[in-house]
This record gives sequence, structure tokens and C-alpha cells, in this order.
Amino acid sequence: QICVRVIEGRQLPGNNIKPVVKVHVCGQTHRTRIKRGNNPYFDEIFFYNVHMTPLELLDETVSIRVYDSYSLRADCLMGEFKVGHAVMRKWLLLSDPEDTNSGAKGYMKVSMFVLGTGDEPPV
Repeated sequence: QICVRVIEGRQLPGNNIKPVVKVHVCGQTHRTRIKRGNNPYFDEIFFYNVHMTPLELLDETVSIRVYDSYSLRADCLMGEFKVGHAVMRKWLLLSDPEDTNSGAKGYMKVSMFVLGTGDEPPV
């Protein structure tokens, strides 16, 4: 089981934005509630049940994407980060997957863990 906690965002670009975070793990996607502003606080935890060996999990990446739900275009992607291992309350730099040289697209604070059956996630 993989546990991802989306904590908060900082310096997300745009005016009058309503960010939503989509976390994609092993073919499964969860999304946060929609928030307002450039520094949203989410504090949402998602669990993904995966049936893989630890070695297979090492090949998987976790995609954390932030969208502006308020945009006229349906779910306009604001930034993305892909991670392949456990992180604990870390700030992740978001970037544009189409233009990686365009600089920072804000930051997301997340925690992510791989849990064995019956394990409790750290806070």
C-alpha cells in the first residue's frame, strides 16, 4: 500500500486561482478538494492498494500534478512533480512537463510512504 499526504502549496502562479491536486500512482488517481489562492492548505491523505513486490515498486513513479480548476480550459495544468521514493514533509518544486526550462511553477509539500499490510502511516 502506498500512502500519499498532500499537505499544502506555496507560490502557485496565477490570479484568482482555485488549485486542485491530482496524485497518480500505479494507474490510480485521487484528487484533493478544490481550494482558493496561491498558498492553499490541503492536508489530505490518499491510500493506493498496490499488488507489487518492493522491487517492482521501485520502477513506479508517483505523479503529483496541480491544476487550476477555475481556468476556462478544463483543468489547466499548473505544474507537476514526479517522485519515485518515500518523502517526509518535503517541499517539491513544480515544473511544466512541456517546458522544463520555464522555471518554478510553485511548490507542494507532501509526504509519501510505502506501507506493509497493517502498518500505520507516520504523521
